[in-house]
Amino acid sequence: MCFIKMKNKINLAFGIVFATLVLMNTINASGIVSPYWKDYPLEMNFGETKIANFVLQNMVGNEDITVKAEIKQGADIASLEKDIYTAKAGTSDTIIPVKITIPKDYGKSLQEIQLEVKTIEAEQGGMITLGTGWTTSFNVIISEKPISKNFLIGLIIALISITIILVLIILIILLKRRAK
Repeated sequence: MCFIKMKNKINLAFGIVFATLVLMNTINASGIVSPYWKDYPLEMNFGETKIANFVLQNMVGNEDITVKAEIKQGADIASLEKDIYTAKAGTSDTIIPVKITIPKDYGKSLQEIQLEVKTIEAEQGGMITLGTGWTTSFNVIISEKPISKNFLIGLIIALISITIILVLIILIILLKRRAK
């Protein structure tokens, strides 16, 4: 009976080692880096357009990866120029640009953008293939464009100038009336 338990433990150990070796060939260290996240939202103004550059990385392994990107939430203000990207093996500089345009009459002050990126696996004759996917999301905070400091200074100077001119005109009128 002790021999059977020992044999089962050995078989289990060989099974774990075999599974580990098989899985090591499928390990990849690819991922997506977002310029914005939950605690670091994108701030924009009505009528403004910005590009958020997501970075696709494929740092480990010797195979290129091809991914399909899709806007899952916030597609009313966010768009992709294309949706298929390839990252060469050992690179960390594949850019996935997401264009975000806020209409001047947009009805929200906060919009979540959610980008889903999934690897595309080549078809292998009906066999099931496993792919990798990432989802990243962030908020866009939308507000009115603040009045610039230079505009305010110019406005104050204009108001002071108009006031001085009006005071001078009133003084001239009063002096002419007294002179008569």
